[in-house]
Amino acid sequence: MSSNGRRAVLGLVFACALPMLAAYLVYLGWRPDHGVNHGDLLETRALPAAQLTDLAGQRFSSEALRGKWQLLTIQSPSCDQRCQRLLYVMRQVRLTQGENMGRVGQLWLLAGSGVPEATLLAEHPEMLVARAADPAWYAAFPVASELSAHVYLVDPLGNLVLRYEGSADPQGMIKDLTRLLKVSQIG
Repeated sequence: MSSNGRRAVLGLVFACALPMLAAYLVYLGWRPDHGVNHGDLLETRALPAAQLTDLAGQRFSSEALRGKWQLLTIQSPSCDQRCQRLLYVMRQVRLTQGENMGRVGQLWLLAGSGVPEATLLAEHPEMLVARAADPAWYAAFPVASELSAHVYLVDPLGNLVLRYEGSADPQGMIKDLTRLLKVSQIG
């Protein structure tokens, strides 16, 4: 075989092997810095079953929340400016889902005693407001800074999926939820 023939064969082998070698090296070591989600992707874990109480004092199980994607925040009943903003964002994110908004629920878990103002509750008629009978249930939510600084997304099976900082861009929440509703076969 001539020198030109050897070079051609080696060039062909190299051209075929290079993509395989690159793919193998990427598989072993490279990890993207950020995925397509805008919230913090949480380790999948189911929320523990718990007894919840609504504002009227009616008890229900956290299992009743299953079947819908839930936007959830844990806030004090006094609800400061940050709390009001988070409740507003949760409502708007749900409303932007259009025909799919029935697949999304909103839950305000009360941390502490007291009842929220009636005017605030009137602004969010679709939101379920509840209190956990067992304070340890609040410990199931992973916290980056403080518990009231987040909005959580819970899937229809009762698993924590994403966590958003209170200062997060609502457009990112909308995009994440739209994508999940599009590909989800449940809820």
